[in-house]
Amino acid sequence: MHKILANTVFLGKEIINLTDCHSTNEVALSMVRSGLAKEGTVIITPKQIRGKGQRGSLWESQPGYNLTFTMVFYPTFLSVDEQFMLNMAVAIGVQKGLNQFIKGIKVKWPNDFYLDDKKLGGMLIENRLKGRFLESTIVGVGINVNQIDFSVANAISLKSISGEKFDLNEVLNEVLEKVEQQYLHLKSESFKSIMENYQKVLYLFGEWATYDDGEIFKGKIIGIGNYGHLEMCKQNGQVARYELKQIKLIKKD
Repeated sequence: MHKILANTVFLGKEIINLTDCHSTNEVALSMVRSGLAKEGTVIITPKQIRGKGQRGSLWESQPGYNLTFTMVFYPTFLSVDEQFMLNMAVAIGVQKGLNQFIKGIKVKWPNDFYLDDKKLGGMLIENRLKGRFLESTIVGVGINVNQIDFSVANAISLKSISGEKFDLNEVLNEVLEKVEQQYLHLKSESFKSIMENYQKVLYLFGEWATYDDGEIFKGKIIGIGNYGHLEMCKQNGQVARYELKQIKLIKKD
């Protein structure tokens, strides 16, 4: 059972605990469509059967050992063209929350959380639009906290990094507090500072690595475009821009 937070204005003031579910994002979306979820509602479960990740992948999580939850927002102040600003703000918030426990965590574009070359967590954002503006947003987050055995080689958890067991409620509280801070920062239209802060914590920013965009090449990330594109400088001097699924990291140099 997760407690109601005391140190937030709205995020997590209403927490819906589910014994299990297919996907907290699916539950949240259903509640939003039915008008049953106010802004700041958090749906959380210790056992998510078919949690979704990027590129249609499933999110592996040992029941009761990790955090799998979804946050509900109504960012009607953002236009369709500005929607990646929300992605960046929430990613910074999650990163800052996790950094309270383990230092050096980075955001791997667009929204995974890495320590060195290991994946600690990820998030999936689903927006609903109304005309030229966002109507609602649900953000599903999965964080590896106390699980130590994984079926994939590059997965890691707070416990496997530190050797310590963490209180799930404490980790959740820190993440929600920091996400709310960044969301309110975004609401005040601090777009430039959010972009700068996102790039500061961006995994492999300014570092040479090997990528695949249909051809294998060496390049380095030089920025994020206004629409969330990854801006890459190739070793031959060419500058390229990529959307999700158009580029894949092969290895660090």
